Amino acid sequence: MDLFVQEVKERASEIEHNLLAMENADTPEDKRNLQQRLLRIAHSLKGAAGLMEVRPVEAICHRMEDLLAAVASEDRVLIESELDLMLVAADAIVEAANKLESGEALSDASFGDVLKLLETGIAREAEALQAKEPASRSQFHGVLFPPIRVSDTDGSLRLAADRLDALLYRSDELIASRARIRLRTELSLSLRERARRLRSVKALTSEETAEIENGLRELAAGLAEDSRLLHGSVAALSREVRRARVQPFSEVCQGLSRMIREIGRASGKSAELHVSGGEIEIDRSILAGLKDALRHLIRNAIGHGIETPNERLTAGKREVGRITVSAVLFGDNMQVRVEDDGRGFNIDSIVKAARNAGLPEPNDEKQRLRLAFEPGVSTSAQITKLSGRGIGLDIVRNAVESMRGSVEVSHLPGRGATFVLTLPLTLATVRALEIAAGGQVFAIDTASVRRVLRVAATDLPLPGKVNILSIEDRSIRVVELASWLGLPGMTKVAPTDHVTILVVGPAGGEAAVIVDHAGREQELLVRSLGERLANLRFYNGGTVLPDGRIALLLNAAALAEAAAMETEIRTEVFVRALAPVKRKVLVVDDSLSIRTLQKLILEAAGYEVVMAADGTQAWGYLQEHGADVVVADVDMPEMDGFSLTQAIRQSASFGDLPVILVTGRETAGDRARGLNVGANAYIEKDAFDQEQFVDAVRQLV
Repeated sequence: MDLFVQEVKERASEIEHNLLAMENADTPEDKRNLQQRLLRIAHSLKGAAGLMEVRPVEAICHRMEDLLAAVASEDRVLIESELDLMLVAADAIVEAANKLESGEALSDASFGDVLKLLETGIAREAEALQAKEPASRSQFHGVLFPPIRVSDTDGSLRLAADRLDALLYRSDELIASRARIRLRTELSLSLRERARRLRSVKALTSEETAEIENGLRELAAGLAEDSRLLHGSVAALSREVRRARVQPFSEVCQGLSRMIREIGRASGKSAELHVSGGEIEIDRSILAGLKDALRHLIRNAIGHGIETPNERLTAGKREVGRITVSAVLFGDNMQVRVEDDGRGFNIDSIVKAARNAGLPEPNDEKQRLRLAFEPGVSTSAQITKLSGRGIGLDIVRNAVESMRGSVEVSHLPGRGATFVLTLPLTLATVRALEIAAGGQVFAIDTASVRRVLRVAATDLPLPGKVNILSIEDRSIRVVELASWLGLPGMTKVAPTDHVTILVVGPAGGEAAVIVDHAGREQELLVRSLGERLANLRFYNGGTVLPDGRIALLLNAAALAEAAAMETEIRTEVFVRALAPVKRKVLVVDDSLSIRTLQKLILEAAGYEVVMAADGTQAWGYLQEHGADVVVADVDMPEMDGFSLTQAIRQSASFGDLPVILVTGRETAGDRARGLNVGANAYIEKDAFDQEQFVDAVRQLV
């Protein structure tokens, strides 16, 4: 009851906040969004009040729903007098919470005036609307309740939780510091490479070069040790704080059995609840958001899934239905399943309801089933206290996605339905992949990314064609991130080039997302975007990257859904008319396996590659055919890499030709010699990194 009272006050405060925001909203669209949010809040609070058997609050919320639904059906927004009426109802709800908190019993009679006012107010507004004359604002001034706000009555429990959140925030700031130290370590390594190239300014002796490198090596080693120690401290602190925040999953399931009993009794149905994984510990913030989602899924299971006892017996089932709620852990995520053994969904009814709501009809049956998550789509033929407004599953989707999760639904006709909620274990931090699109930087939860790959531009669908991409004999819908976000399209690329693709979403519902670039994976601190951007499904939050740039965290579930709903590609991401332009790389190495590996890497990056087995063969090829860059080994028979580089630099035709030496020689003297003869870059085989190798070539050509 204590938790319920707190929830009532929070919901009432949200109602007031949204009502006042509606008065000051600039556009009808903003007013409609706020009005839709009010409908969801009233619907959720009504369900909680019904569970706790607080009938006056349940009745008030039901009347508020009636008014909001009537206004929405007329395709308009609340007028001023209706806003006043809703504020009266919010004050009455707060008054009820205060009485419950003080131990005072609630009676229907004590709130009869408010209920009568709501009922007559709705009828009066309907009559006034027909006469095109709004009801007078003063008509609702007879029954007003003291405006006691939630900010005036915050308890010590909330204060303690806020302090705990602050402690978690400080510990997660250390994670960001750890990332910055890692960058400093990489910077020191970069300085070490720059010192090697000082020969272009001054010819250093081997002793001078060795001295500089030794100092930089000590700096890098010290920073690496500091980073290791900081990592241990941060991990320990974060682990202890999270341990203090967790609660068992069984906590969120408390009250569900009674809810099933009460709803079943009211609807003439009978069902039992089975919970597994109740011992799994999850973060308090996840627990709070999950509570509301489970409540709506249980209501949906009884309202739309579980049959009456006679219907079940006729179908050869047990008279009592079965609803199972289970939780399992995998990696950095948890999965919650809500299953029932009812009738399943009527896909035709869902499609009809979606059509009436003006939604497009997808061809895929799985996507047609997902229409049940859209606001206003319900399979119930009648509006009752239990269902019929098409709100419950919309609330579930919004709640799950606000926690950076995803929800999937499946069913077997006549056998039942299953909802699968995939959620992170914490909302404070996220393992994310840095990506770029439309000139902006974004992040996406790596748990949502199934693959990152490069695809030939010629394999992409043409504008106006069906947006299907074939990946490993599977057809996947395509969406260009920049176009989807309303940003400038990606840079046009030649048909001979490749584009970066992220495969995101659940198995069977993946989307191929075209981006400009995919960067590193890192642990990031996530913050909410605030109430003003709460309705933007594109994003789950924001973060500050270690280098100080701000990145929005993309909603992978919304991306996959957008791709599924698009029937054709809208943006041309490459230009087929361009003539193929490939830079030629001459790879020189006496090892067949090494030069073949380098050839495959460079060809995948879009380069034309020719090979030579030694310096003499390479020099002969250059004089006859030329190249845009040379990648050469040092140790080769006849003419080694040093001699080849020197010959290139002394040539009038190829004096400016970029040369990269790739070698196993790691002494300071060898590196100094390579740079002194004119090599532009010197890559050690023992520290060979594919991305750095390609980047080095790209920078030189």
